[in-house]
Amino acid sequence: MLFLQETENPAPETHEIRKSHIRMTGVSFTVVDQYQDMIYRVAVTMTGNHADAEDILQEVFFKYFRLQPAFESDSHEKAWFLRVTVNECRNLLRSFWKRRRTDTDPELLLQNTAQENPHDSEVLQAVMSLPEKYRIVVYLYYYEDYSVREIAGITLQSESAVAQQLVRARQKLRKKLGGELS
Repeated sequence: MLFLQETENPAPETHEIRKSHIRMTGVSFTVVDQYQDMIYRVAVTMTGNHADAEDILQEVFFKYFRLQPAFESDSHEKAWFLRVTVNECRNLLRSFWKRRRTDTDPELLLQNTAQENPHDSEVLQAVMSLPEKYRIVVYLYYYEDYSVREIAGITLQSESAVAQQLVRARQKLRKKLGGELS
């Protein structure tokens, strides 16, 4: 059985699950350390909202610790985390409550990128302004290095649909960035 207990109030602007804030009995943090950034980035990319991304991050790890699935390989484990993250994001975006809200904060994701490389920040901002169906395939293809076949499996679409979404997303990005996309 998994026991979660708050030991301190974490800073509201952080997205990390810190070991000092949560005490888990009998659970290794290796998986959390390995996948939390990826899950958070995918969730922000899909939802466009920092708070929703944190909620999804928690839900994904809650499911992992509750189900304790066995995986054939590291790539199977990573694909499981991505699949659950995408499903949680879609569930949230379909919910009545989310459809009635209008707040989004993709600027939070852009802040870290702007400090590292201003050009990357401009590209990421253009990616974040794409419709959701293009945003997720672009993110998985370019930022997480998944193939079209793997993205098709993760998003439950055909390979040709994913390839077409990438083509259309690139066209939209070229327009937004003034032909800078290579």
